[in-house]
Amino acid sequence: MGLFSNYERVGKGISKDPDNKIALFRFLDIYVSHFSKLVILNFIFIVAFVPFISMMLAEYFKLGTIITYVIFVLMGAITGPAICGFMKVLRNISCRRPVFIWSDFWRAFRSNFKQGAIMGVVDMFVIVAMSFAIPMYSNMATQNSFFNIPFVICLVTCFMFVAMHFYIYLMIVSTTLSLWQILKNSLYLTAIEIKITIINLIITVITVISFLLLFPYSSFLIILLPSFLGLLYAFNCFPVIRKHIIKPYYDARGEEMPDLSYTQPSEDTEALFVDTPETEIPQEPPKKKKKGKRIR
Repeated sequence: MGLFSNYERVGKGISKDPDNKIALFRFLDIYVSHFSKLVILNFIFIVAFVPFISMMLAEYFKLGTIITYVIFVLMGAITGPAICGFMKVLRNISCRRPVFIWSDFWRAFRSNFKQGAIMGVVDMFVIVAMSFAIPMYSNMATQNSFFNIPFVICLVTCFMFVAMHFYIYLMIVSTTLSLWQILKNSLYLTAIEIKITIINLIITVITVISFLLLFPYSSFLIILLPSFLGLLYAFNCFPVIRKHIIKPYYDARGEEMPDLSYTQPSEDTEALFVDTPETEIPQEPPKKKKKGKRIR
C-alpha cells in the first residue's frame, strides 16, 4: 500500500465502523484475512471424518452391514463435539474476535461434549435412516403412487434437518439452553429467517455438487470447503441467534448484552486520539523549483 498511497493528503482516514461494508465484501474480507487459520482449522477438524473412515474400514474387513452402521452412528459421539469446537472458532472469526485455534477448538470440544455427542449420534442415526428410507420409498413409488407421500415427507424432513443445522451447533456453543430448546429454536429460526436459510442452502448445494462433479480434480479443496461453508453459516446465522435468542434474554432481565463485537467500544473507554478530518487544513503542494541552465 505504501507504494501507491499519499499519506500527506487529507482524507477520512480509517473507518470507525468496518461493518458498513456490503455483507459479501465483509465476508470475503474476513475469509481472506483469516485464510491460513481456516486451513489449519480444517486439518484439526479431520476428527469429524472418523465415522466415515470407520465405516470404510468396517466394509473392508467385512464386519457386516449392521455392525458397520452401528459403528457409524456411535462415532457421532466424537463428530458432534468436533463440530462444536469447529463452529466455536468460526463464530469468533466471524465476529472478528481474537482466536487461538488449537486451544479454542479443544476447549469448546470438552465444554460442549455432552450436548455435542448426543447431537452427533442423532445426526448419524438420521443419515443412516434416510439413506435407507429415501431409496426404498422412491423404488416403491414407481410401482404404487401412494408411496410418493412418505417419499416427499422424507425429502422435506431432510431439508428441514439440514437447514436447522445452520443454527444447532452455533447455539450449543453460544448458549446454555437445553438440547430440546436448541432444536425448537433452530426450527423457529429456520422458518422466520427463510431468506438466510435459502441462501445457505443454495451456496451449499452449488459448492457440494461442483466438488463432486469435478472430483478427483477438486480433491485438494477438502482443505478449504469445510471452513468456507462453516464460516458462511456463522457469518449469516450467528447475528440471527444474537438478535432472536441472546438479546431477548438480557433485555428481559434489564441487563446489557455482553456478546458484542470488539469493534464497538464501550462508552467509558477514553479515546487516545480523535480523528477529525473535517477540521484538517489541506496542505498546499510544495512549489516546484525552477531548473537552472545546465552547463555541458
